[in-house]
Amino acid sequence: MNFSASRTWAGVGFILLFLINAGLVITGLFFNYLWCTIGGILLASVQILLHGQLFSRQQVLQESLLSIGDLELVIGRSQTNTPLSISTGNGPNFDAGYRYVQCCDTTLQMAGNMLYTEIGAGNCRMPYRMNLLNIASLNTATFDKGSVLAFSRSAKMSDCALNTGVLGIVPELLRGGSDLVWRMDRLEAFYRNADGSFNETLFKKAANRPYIKMIEVRISAAHFLPDVSEISLKCFVNFLERLKVLSGGKPIGVCLAVADHELFTRLCRVMADSVVYLDFVTVDSASHNRPVTALFTAIDAVRFAIAKYKLPTKIIASGDLVKERDILQAIGHGAHACYSVRPFQASLGAARGLVKPTTNSKVAAITAFHRNTLAATFRLIDACTAQQATANKQALLNSELN
Repeated sequence: MNFSASRTWAGVGFILLFLINAGLVITGLFFNYLWCTIGGILLASVQILLHGQLFSRQQVLQESLLSIGDLELVIGRSQTNTPLSISTGNGPNFDAGYRYVQCCDTTLQMAGNMLYTEIGAGNCRMPYRMNLLNIASLNTATFDKGSVLAFSRSAKMSDCALNTGVLGIVPELLRGGSDLVWRMDRLEAFYRNADGSFNETLFKKAANRPYIKMIEVRISAAHFLPDVSEISLKCFVNFLERLKVLSGGKPIGVCLAVADHELFTRLCRVMADSVVYLDFVTVDSASHNRPVTALFTAIDAVRFAIAKYKLPTKIIASGDLVKERDILQAIGHGAHACYSVRPFQASLGAARGLVKPTTNSKVAAITAFHRNTLAATFRLIDACTAQQATANKQALLNSELN
């Protein structure tokens, strides 16, 4: 779908409708034809409905903050009957983004058509099998209840996780039946007693719900300044370990912004000294409008810290990962799974309806984008493998000729 052309034709259509409507009204008034006046009123109502639908869809696309090319790719893959093709970058040759996946040491498992990693294996009573591509992080200011329900239903159909984000655990997410990664703030008042202490009973009741598969605590470097004693970090790590016990052994991790990756290095040192490990860390760039390259840089830093202290912590990349190349680059830099945010938001723009998109049409668009993106990722992995095999054969032939 060409967005520029679509907007042009939409504008032409509205102009024609306006001219027809004006002609009907003028004709009805001039010749005293009641049916012309009624037809003009009905046509004006239809025009208002169409304009409202187009405006709401355009608002979703504008808020996605993706480039025109990425929007075209997302909307195209949100259609169930669109021919699938992989994004090959600039020119016919594989660029650095492809080569990363050839040399990365991230281990992923496959079950049917699903690539996944197990979060919390060997460290939790209830480890979670997490899809390569997942949905995050929802914002109350952006989505209506129907869209939230569609996200949850689509995540269930796609067998992927949905991060609650700032939205929290709301009825629409529960009705959709998806696996939830519950993001909570470290200082969330709802789970605090009047004296500020942590309310373990209330948290335990919420965390043991079966639809919550993992729990991540949002932290910021501003809460743990460099001049603060490492004792505070040790207390925080012990607090997270206590959350694991209260949740019945579910994976527990932290979520931090790309700019705060140095904080995780300090956490790794504390974890190694305390012999208490986090199951995962989510490196988030979506809420800061940073380029995807900043996310890759932060993943590198987090991976080096984990390797330095020999920790079993898994890395989840969260950002505007639109193309399969972006996903494989994140994996190549050291991530084990990915959240994509704005591309799923933009996929709502492909939902169709007679008057306005229905929940079912939104589910279909989101599910199609997830399925087609993963299929393109599989194709790209195959292409990387094929190119590597060809390069190996060529190198072997050259060595024999020499």
